Amino acid sequence: MSGQRPTRPATTLAQGARFPLGPVETPVPPVTEATTVLFRDLDAMAPVDRESLARQGHDPFAGFYYGAVGTPSSGALARMVAAANGLAHAVIAPAGLSAFIAALWASVKPGERVAVTDAVTYSLRWHLDRRAAAAGIGIDYFPPGIGAGIRDVLRPDTRLVCVETPGAFTFEVEDLAAVAEATHAAGARLLVDDTWSAGLHYRPADHGADLVLQSLAKLHAGVAGVSLGAISTGDRALYEDVLEETALQGMAVSADATQKAAVAMQTLAVRLAAQDRTTRRLLAAVAALNVRGLCLLHPAMPDHPGHDVWARDFTGAGTLFSLVVDGGGPADAAAIGRGLTLFRPGYGWGGAVSLVSPFTAGEGRTVSRPPAEGAGLRLYAGLEDAEDLVEDLCGAICRAGRAGA
Repeated sequence: MSGQRPTRPATTLAQGARFPLGPVETPVPPVTEATTVLFRDLDAMAPVDRESLARQGHDPFAGFYYGAVGTPSSGALARMVAAANGLAHAVIAPAGLSAFIAALWASVKPGERVAVTDAVTYSLRWHLDRRAAAAGIGIDYFPPGIGAGIRDVLRPDTRLVCVETPGAFTFEVEDLAAVAEATHAAGARLLVDDTWSAGLHYRPADHGADLVLQSLAKLHAGVAGVSLGAISTGDRALYEDVLEETALQGMAVSADATQKAAVAMQTLAVRLAAQDRTTRRLLAAVAALNVRGLCLLHPAMPDHPGHDVWARDFTGAGTLFSLVVDGGGPADAAAIGRGLTLFRPGYGWGGAVSLVSPFTAGEGRTVSRPPAEGAGLRLYAGLEDAEDLVEDLCGAICRAGRAGA
């Protein structure tokens, strides 16, 4: 239907998977699992070139010429992801790291440089340090929360600035508009990892991001158990650059996985709203314990680095927070973790089940210190009842002898 007024996120996503099939529609896209594509005749065959590739993700069937570079199923998911971010284009990749790699290599050549927050997630740091650096790309890490100070990090050959906000595990918040202004003045692109909010609690492009990275295996489609990633952008040329890079690197995605992700995304806004309420309830309950030496890391806390920016720019509390035993070792954090029964030990947050994973605050950083130092637990609030999770977490803290300490 044409001429419809703009809709709110829950409506946009609930109806965003509608797929045309002749004179009718289905509410979700079909699985188009195909490598061979047959054409009506020779004249109808799409040429194998960048222009044909770039048609993927716009019209359900235009540009569908070889399954390994995209199908109507992956195109439908790309349109949903772009819409969730308020942008025109999205590229789907096999994982969040794959999407980052495609954006990196589409933006930076050997001999050029990339500037990266020191609070970047470990998988991206590993690729940068072990692969990109070996290929001749220069890497400059900068402290999270740098704001306009990024101008002192940028060099004449810096082509890309990478920000994760809130930062991994310790959740420092970046003044993205200030970073964007300095980045663009230097002629570089700005990439922002927005997996934390899935485009619903924060819109990086509204604050100057050129490329928005998201691991769809988390909030978007973690409930479906699929591994995918995405890069979204409002710039057609950037979209074509990243899409071409996924093709050149053989980053084919499964039609079955993309269809499952599209179905999961229909409930993303509703799920995230419920989890936001649960996260806020957990933060309030833990803060009320007033445990000395137990640091609660989340941007909603008034003393957290970047709290004012979070309050200004974000509309939700997300699903993640961390507890750090100030100056403590792994055994101190484990004493709390072992007392949990509903927060299950595991990696790969974003699904229905709440998770806990141990970490050491600041581990791997090279140019900054975290808000608190010591062994910690990162907690993910899933879809269980909020009061059950509160009882589980607060009970574990008390049984570990931390409450009242």
